[in-house]
Amino acid sequence: MDRPDLELLRGAIDMHAHTAPALFRRHIDDAALAEYSIRYGMRGFVLKDHDASTTGRAYYVRRMYPQIEPFGAVVLNRSVGGLDPYVAEAAIHYGARVVWMPSNHSKYHAEFFDRPDYPQFARPKKQLPGPGVTVFEEDGATLTSRARTICEVVAENDVALATGHLSLPEIRALLEAARSAGVTRFIVTHANWSLCRLDLDVQRELIEKGATIEYVASSCVSPIFWEQQPSELASWINEFRGEGLVLGSDLGQYAGPPHPEGLRSLLAALLDLGVPYEYLEKMTTRNPERVLGLEPGWTPAVPVSLPDHRAREDA
Repeated sequence: MDRPDLELLRGAIDMHAHTAPALFRRHIDDAALAEYSIRYGMRGFVLKDHDASTTGRAYYVRRMYPQIEPFGAVVLNRSVGGLDPYVAEAAIHYGARVVWMPSNHSKYHAEFFDRPDYPQFARPKKQLPGPGVTVFEEDGATLTSRARTICEVVAENDVALATGHLSLPEIRALLEAARSAGVTRFIVTHANWSLCRLDLDVQRELIEKGATIEYVASSCVSPIFWEQQPSELASWINEFRGEGLVLGSDLGQYAGPPHPEGLRSLLAALLDLGVPYEYLEKMTTRNPERVLGLEPGWTPAVPVSLPDHRAREDA
């Protein structure tokens, strides 16, 4: 069968994957994600945990499943000390390829949702209250020295800096500081999700300044985070011709599909809507390789072997 949706996943990298163990309910753990990803012929995924570095987890997944490339990361929430350059540096030295600014502990997130969690679900266990994390000083405009130092650490180690759940003014200020520090891999996190949703003109502005815009499948395929029609996302991708864009699943929620299947279903919808294959290939493979500093041309170690769900008549 002609299956361009499956072919797009061969060698693809999920830039934003949530798994268990976590302090939120997850239906899939690191090992299960590796097994799913191998079956789809994917190259790898970036493990994201809101409350801890995933570098150690990525190391052991790689040992267990050498056919896949898991990448560690860290999110600078209160759980790891907030905007702490020492935490960021240690995670990078352990192998982190992405340093995210604060997510649900960001000041902007707490103000937007009126809570440090999500309207759709919360942590099973109570967390200590704390001030929202921001990259700004009290004046709401000047970047903190810690944020600037994190930019310098990221630049020195040539990894990616991602915006997490920052406001647009914070994103603009951080991008300017990152560029001045020498950061060459800057990701604007899930620009198609409510909290971080950006107009096309703003996305274009940030791309022209060197940023990579991340779109996530969860906004189109998650039953609890659904908020965007694939047709709108298709128009965005066509506008940029896939340039300066990456795709992540942002899946792992207990009610959602396995990450590779969520990506596949969105890719199938986008293809049906007329998005050219080459644009989607840039977003799933070529641009993630560039942002993560990987050599291109990776080949799956095993062929894709998915269940055959085609309808058939009983003998």
